[in-house]
Amino acid sequence: MPSDIFSSWQSGAISHHEAMRRLLSDLGEVESQIAPLEAEKAELRAQISEVLAEMGGRAESEGYRLTITSPGVSTRYDAKEIDGIVEYLQARGEDEIAGLILRARKESARAGQLRIVPPGSARKPANDEAPF
Repeated sequence: MPSDIFSSWQSGAISHHEAMRRLLSDLGEVESQIAPLEAEKAELRAQISEVLAEMGGRAESEGYRLTITSPGVSTRYDAKEIDGIVEYLQARGEDEIAGLILRARKESARAGQLRIVPPGSARKPANDEAPF
């Protein structure tokens, strides 16, 4: 649902800065309305989990399949560190081991996203940086 603010900005009726100020204000209002719902959602999920645990961790209700998964551990490696190890191995003539490591490397694309940092939470833009 496009906002009137956005339409006004697109048509040139308001400036970039005014549009940004108004849109950020609207976003803040929406986020303040969402916060209590997120808290209620978390509480409901915790209660469902407790009931489900008493039922043995698996159930079906109203067409939903519910399961409590076991806790697990996720392993990650610092890609820059691994790249450094590969360079070290290659410099020492250990191309076979370096190649094995490189073949195990998996990369995936990640879309850019909007980051909004509230005032006072981050550095100020340098003189040559745009404020938005």
